[in-house]
Amino acid sequence: MKIKNSFYSIWATFDNKNQAYIQKINRKINKKLKGPDFPIHMTLSSGFSGTKKNITKKMMAVLYKSGQFYIETNKYGYKNTFFQSLYVNVKKNKNLIFKKKIIDNLLNCKTKFFNPHISLYYGYKSNSIKNKIISKLPKSKKKIKVINLCIAINNEKKLKWRIVKKIPI
Repeated sequence: MKIKNSFYSIWATFDNKNQAYIQKINRKINKKLKGPDFPIHMTLSSGFSGTKKNITKKMMAVLYKSGQFYIETNKYGYKNTFFQSLYVNVKKNKNLIFKKKIIDNLLNCKTKFFNPHISLYYGYKSNSIKNKIISKLPKSKKKIKVINLCIAINNEKKLKWRIVKKIPI
């Protein structure tokens, strides 16, 4: 299924406890800053086309080389970009980079830049506002268990994101 102005991405989602914890922080920030709603996730690969069926088939191959894993966070961060405005920074490690390479190779994804993070807010606000928000946030969890790989459809023009297939790992 081809969707106009949309593309697919592969997301990691987390165990229920951590998913709820991060979602609570996201809602608190969005209540103040009025950002768009989006599912809590960490993008592993993005910007490719295809069909849900074909992508799912390829992702099943990843599962044989994957399994549940943990990510480590080290602090909150921000950038002056819409989609990485305010986030939880995720440490790069060999295991995470390896999983991304497997997915990119299977899906023929050309994007090489990888800044692993868990977005908390999409939008444009000043750095001083973001610093003030960060100063009031609880400490970020240090270790988070990844339990699903998800196929998502992204329409960044309409600010819509939807998980179309959740694959437990």
